[in-house]
Amino acid sequence: MKNLKLYLSIMLLLIVVSCKKKDEVTPEETKIDLTKHFITWEAPTKTYAGNRIFNWPVLVLFENEGKIKIYSFASNATPTQGSYTLTNDQLTITTSDQILGFTIKDGSVIDTKGFTSEIQNVKLRELPSTNQFTGNYSGMLNSYMVNTAFPFSYSFNQTQFGEGYNGQPQLDYVLNPINNVFAISSINNVLRYFLMVDGKLTIVRLKSGGTNAESLLYGTLSKDQ
Repeated sequence: MKNLKLYLSIMLLLIVVSCKKKDEVTPEETKIDLTKHFITWEAPTKTYAGNRIFNWPVLVLFENEGKIKIYSFASNATPTQGSYTLTNDQLTITTSDQILGFTIKDGSVIDTKGFTSEIQNVKLRELPSTNQFTGNYSGMLNSYMVNTAFPFSYSFNQTQFGEGYNGQPQLDYVLNPINNVFAISSINNVLRYFLMVDGKLTIVRLKSGGTNAESLLYGTLSKDQ
C-alpha cells in the first residue's frame, strides 16, 4: 500500500511538472533597436597608381519609420536615402538601385548578400551616448593619386575642430557631429569626412582644385597620448 501511494505521488508530480512546462512560453529574443545602432564597412579599391588598396569607408545610419541614410566617403556629401526592415535576424536595406541583406546574430553581422563588389570589416555598432569628437589626433594621410603621404594633426572639442600640417592646430572650424560618431565639413573647397570609432579617427579629405597629390587624402589617426 505504501509503495502504491509513493508511486501515485511520483506520477502526480510528473504530471504537474509536465503541464507547467507546456504552459511556459519561451521568451522571444529581444529585437534589436537599430535606431540606437549603426553599420560600417569598407570597400577595398585600388588607388589611382594601382599599387595600394584604399578602403572606402561606408556608414549606415538608421532612423525612425524604417528609414536609413548611407554615407559613402566619396566626393558627394549627400547621403543615399533608403529604407530597412528587420525580420528575426534578417536585415534588408533597400535603396533606389540596390537591395542589401545582412544576417545579424548576437549583435554581430555574420553574413551579407546583394553586394556587387567586395566589402570587408562589416560591423554593427552601438551608438555612443556622448560626443566622441574630443582630443587631439595626428598621423599620416595617404594620397589616393600618388604614392606619398602627408603629416596631419586634428583637434576637437565636440563643436569645433582644427586642422594642421605640423604642430597643434587651432580650433578654427565649426563641427556638427551626427549621432556622436560622424561629421562632414565642407570649408574653402575642402570636403572632410570624419568617423570616430574604436578610439580612432578615420578621415577622407577631398580638395577641389588641389594638386594631384593632395586632391584626395585618407587615413586613420590615433589619439595623441
